[in-house]
Amino acid sequence: MAKKFEVMVGNKAVAYAAKLARVRYVSAFPITPQTTIVQYLADMIANGEIDADYVTMEGELSCQASAITASTTVRSFTATSGPGLLYMHHPMHMTSWARLPLVMAVVHRSTKGMQPDQMDTMSQRDTGWLMLEAQNSQELLDTGIMSFKIAEDPRVKLPLIFAGDGYILSYTSEPVEIPAQEEVDAFLPPYKRPYPMFPEEAAEAHALMSQMWNPYVDPQKVWADQQEAAMNAKTVIKEVNAEFEKWFGRSYGNGLVEEYKCENVDAVLVAMGTIASTAKTAIDQMQRDGKRVGLVAIKSFKPFPEEEFQRIAGYAKAMGVIDRNVSTGTMGGITFTEIRHSLYDVDERPALINFHAGMRGKEVRVEDLKRMAEKTLKAAKGEKVSPMVEWA
Repeated sequence: MAKKFEVMVGNKAVAYAAKLARVRYVSAFPITPQTTIVQYLADMIANGEIDADYVTMEGELSCQASAITASTTVRSFTATSGPGLLYMHHPMHMTSWARLPLVMAVVHRSTKGMQPDQMDTMSQRDTGWLMLEAQNSQELLDTGIMSFKIAEDPRVKLPLIFAGDGYILSYTSEPVEIPAQEEVDAFLPPYKRPYPMFPEEAAEAHALMSQMWNPYVDPQKVWADQQEAAMNAKTVIKEVNAEFEKWFGRSYGNGLVEEYKCENVDAVLVAMGTIASTAKTAIDQMQRDGKRVGLVAIKSFKPFPEEEFQRIAGYAKAMGVIDRNVSTGTMGGITFTEIRHSLYDVDERPALINFHAGMRGKEVRVEDLKRMAEKTLKAAKGEKVSPMVEWA
């Protein structure tokens, strides 16, 4: 089948992902820099390209609430950014509690400004949602398609966010390969209702409701079940990533992390999103100069790939973790803290350094990343580097 390419902005790539996934319900409310996602979808639905209900809401909380109801019966989608995601916070807990495989695109926008950082999604990291990150527009489209298959897997049945940086991706044009609809249909099966609807299914419905509301059932069980499903998602994400590669010829590491030029290295930088994409150029230049440093790009933040970092610790003597976020009152960023936790039981732990970078859209240049890598290489040689946590 002939390949089809189009130069498009990241937001259009997200809209194409929803279209190719054959979503049947879109709840929409505009917020910069997400707005054009739902605008593209509105045009596609109006033109008859998508057979879906499109409902404009009065705010993001209602977007989430209506999508909760819709996803009990049809494949549903919504999108937001920054403060809009914060406004959704309450019903997001309900979506995961109800084990609904709703997929939501988040275009990163700072909670303290218009430009991107990852504080919007990080503020929702304990709502029970899975969270995937993209580096470029092609990855946004591909991740969007994979997200539905991951979320809807019976071993998972959890809502999922796939995210990309605002402006840098959302409004920047680049060539994107658009998969054929027939191939996506073969890859992504039709939506299966996560809840029973008809009288003959009443017994199953009663069992589900009993688990949620029965005072004699352990009230912690809902969280225990969510945790089990989220940990199951690690296997499912790897499987879906591998299957996607068979169908479309593209994959993103093993689905959890991408190890870029990590053969025979002493140190690695760790990053997510567009910073990871820029870091690849820095790694290319440094390896040409004989520097033994690679890159680990985190694809899945939730579930967090603890086992992958434990394995990477077997060859990396130091890790320079770049956080486009901050956990106020804690020593280090959120990703840094997760990695330290993951490596607690490793016999020989690598040196860890943390760089806060890119907050509120602050530019992160190749030169900045090379400096971070040089500092990480010093730590790999056993040199004492200070400070351990740096505002880059």
